[in-house]
Amino acid sequence: MIVRVSEAHVREGMEDEFLTALRELVATFPGRYRGLLRHDVLVDLADPGRVQYVSEWEDESALVAYAGDDWRTQPVTFPDEERFLRRPLMLRHLARDTPPPVRQES
Repeated sequence: MIVRVSEAHVREGMEDEFLTALRELVATFPGRYRGLLRHDVLVDLADPGRVQYVSEWEDESALVAYAGDDWRTQPVTFPDEERFLRRPLMLRHLARDTPPPVRQES
């Protein structure tokens, strides 16, 4: 499993608009991208302009299908995203050391 973290530093006063656009975009991802195991939008409590989109992927092929061949270095962006940002997106990838907990079906 690969965890992908995209971090945005949003211009002051544009946080709400950015979060609305981001949440609308990523809401479609579970149905669009096979191999996306989970994802979340996180806002830093100390700096609300620092936002992370964290996604967990089954394997490298799932990430290629989502982000393209340059998935390791190129962030996925939405149209006109740069107008919200103080600086370019930061991108990290991490390997999960242990398997995630198994979800119980209801």
